[in-house]
Amino acid sequence: MWYAKRRFIIKGTLVKKLLVLIEKLKETNGMRIFKRGLQKASELLENGDAKGVFVWAHSLRYWLKDPDYIFWLGTMR
Repeated sequence: MWYAKRRFIIKGTLVKKLLVLIEKLKETNGMRIFKRGLQKASELLENGDAKGVFVWAHSLRYWLKDPDYIFWLGTMR
C-alpha cells in the first residue's frame, strides 16, 4: 500500500489487484459468514415468492430480514 501511495507502482491494474487482495485479507470470519448468509437470504426472498413458500411460511419473510437469522444462514452449508 505504501508503494502505491508513493507512486512506485505505475501499473493501474497491479494496484487494483493489490487493493482487492488487501480487502480480502482485512475480512474477518464473521464478515464472510454474514455475506454468505445475506446472499442466501436474498436468493430465498427472490425464489420464495415465485415458488409460493411465503404462503405457508409467513414468518420466513421476516426472518430473512433479521441479522441474527442471516448470520445463522451463513453458517449453514
